[in-house]
Amino acid sequence: MKGPAYRFVRAAHLYFGLFISPFVLLFAVSVFFLVHAWLPMKKSSELRILVLALCLAAMNFDVAAAEKPNILVIVADDLGYGELSIQGNPQIPTPNIDSLAKSGVRFTSGYVSGPYCSPTRAGLMTGRYQQRFGHEFNPGPAQSAGTAVGLSLKEKTIGNYLKEAGYTTGWFGKSHLGYEPQFHPLKRGFDEFFGFPGGAHDYFDAAGDSRNPILRGTTPVKKLDYTTETFGRETVAFIENHHGAPWFIYLPFNAVHAPLQSPDKYLARFPNITERKRLTFAAMLSAMDDAVGAVLAKLREHRLEENTLIFFFSDNGGPTASTTSGNGLLRGFKSQTWEGGVRVPFMVQWKGHLPAGKVDDRPVIQLDILPTALAAAGVEIKPEWRLDGVNLLPYLTGANAGLPHDALCWRFGGQMAIRKGDWKLVKGTGLAAGGAALQGKANTEGAELYNLARDIGEKHNLAAENPLKVKELANAWNAWNAELVDPAWGPAKRQQGTAKTARNQQSSNASANGPWKSGDALSPADSPIIARKTFVVSAEIEPEGGDGVIVTQGATANGYALYLKDGRLSFAVRTARTLTTVTAPQPLGKGPFKVAARLSEKGAIWLTVDGKEAGSGQAPGLIEKQPARGLRVGTGGDVPVGDYDGPNPFRGRIEKARLEFPATAGGR
Repeated sequence: MKGPAYRFVRAAHLYFGLFISPFVLLFAVSVFFLVHAWLPMKKSSELRILVLALCLAAMNFDVAAAEKPNILVIVADDLGYGELSIQGNPQIPTPNIDSLAKSGVRFTSGYVSGPYCSPTRAGLMTGRYQQRFGHEFNPGPAQSAGTAVGLSLKEKTIGNYLKEAGYTTGWFGKSHLGYEPQFHPLKRGFDEFFGFPGGAHDYFDAAGDSRNPILRGTTPVKKLDYTTETFGRETVAFIENHHGAPWFIYLPFNAVHAPLQSPDKYLARFPNITERKRLTFAAMLSAMDDAVGAVLAKLREHRLEENTLIFFFSDNGGPTASTTSGNGLLRGFKSQTWEGGVRVPFMVQWKGHLPAGKVDDRPVIQLDILPTALAAAGVEIKPEWRLDGVNLLPYLTGANAGLPHDALCWRFGGQMAIRKGDWKLVKGTGLAAGGAALQGKANTEGAELYNLARDIGEKHNLAAENPLKVKELANAWNAWNAELVDPAWGPAKRQQGTAKTARNQQSSNASANGPWKSGDALSPADSPIIARKTFVVSAEIEPEGGDGVIVTQGATANGYALYLKDGRLSFAVRTARTLTTVTAPQPLGKGPFKVAARLSEKGAIWLTVDGKEAGSGQAPGLIEKQPARGLRVGTGGDVPVGDYDGPNPFRGRIEKARLEFPATAGGR
């Protein structure tokens, strides 16, 4: 089967008819020549014509069946270059994600055009360097982002292109491309959407941030189990509903982005990891791998693997200090133009059309996904679109042995980089970019030069030894930079919402957290760290009814809640799902009151009203794990900590709510 005839047919397949199965083509050609040789010359030529027509029909049927393959783009959030087991990390098995590389092509020099979440996504959506239309930075939180902050409405998205080509389009997961209605996925070429418009999101609480809700279409979702599982499940349902016609799915997980949150079932997979942050990260990555596995299983169920082009990559390098997400041998992290910020896991699978198990070190970038998908769909790419990405199919199949790009470029505030061949000129954070790493305007002065083939970790600056190479790369970057526009908005500072963030609200007493008032809420990332700590939660209240949550943080696994039940002050503590409740014997009345609850070192609990003891009890111990849900004042959310039904809003006034960590652990 692998003789000269097969090689000829395979070559024809690659060069002239990528979507015709080589086996169907070989069969059709063979049948025609066999019949031609068997028929006597005296037989009517009409029979030969009929046979030829049937052969061509068979070929055309195969083309028609496969000329519009399904397209699936999976994006991991903040996944470092060195974390997948296929990338060399044995600690966290990722068999389902790895299978994409084993059955496809893994690019070891796969890049993204921005070292940050939103810019990379803007580049992916458009196939163009996002700096061409001002999308250089993240939009920031909803409360501070302007109404015009989002993916430029002048840009056409991959959803627009494929929908026009007859695809049904679905988006399941994170957007981070604008909060306003005009930036909603349903306005940008997608038929279905389930996800959230902003950046980071709580994994368990759908309504944890009212400005960044989980949406089905445009309708907020009230209940949620675990976003990673949910986004995978929504994708599976979409495939089930649309498997009979070509579809495009964009599956951008929020995993493994902070906050670090995981159900216990995934944590239990890693008994040998004792460090809490690393354990939770491992669990989150394992959960994402399971979700990818569920999607791949649905493809196999409907025999769609050979008619589905799949891409997998991460939006930027790992933010190691924040989540432990590691970048292997690479220098730098998320938000930097060093390799650790922009080189990411990157793999492509299309069974039966692309080689299996191939490792390719040629530099590619996420901008290539849009033109590659369009080429697979049979869409003619027009020069006036001015795409920066290239169609990778000839490179993936082996039809083109050259480099897809002459050079790849980056600009991120005061940082810059260009890779041309094995050489990289870079001004990343640190001495080169100085204090202007984000706020400044990038230039090549003082940039460092590295040969990535010999020095993947960017340790040995070769600029002084190679001035001509520095000049060559600097000129190329400057020419590219001259084509760009200024950022449409600046880098977002860490904003304070209705409630101040925990790290910025501290007074001169570094143990104080607050004050807050009714309606304030903190994200899980900004909420006080209470795991394995003694603390006192207090507030000044004036009740107008008998029930309601005063302050709470967490849910049914770990957390606490100070609340009124039947007018009586109550304090609930959850640790490893074990609930302890202490309730004062007498109702409070009208007030005002200063109420407090204290959890001490060995689990002792005291309630006080206006400084006088009002109840006591004993929990098994401190709260062992940091709660997955953030702090709220005046409401308990949909998933309660204590023995009340959520959200259980407080009727009345709450002011000067605080969380304090006493210096003396054991005392009252």
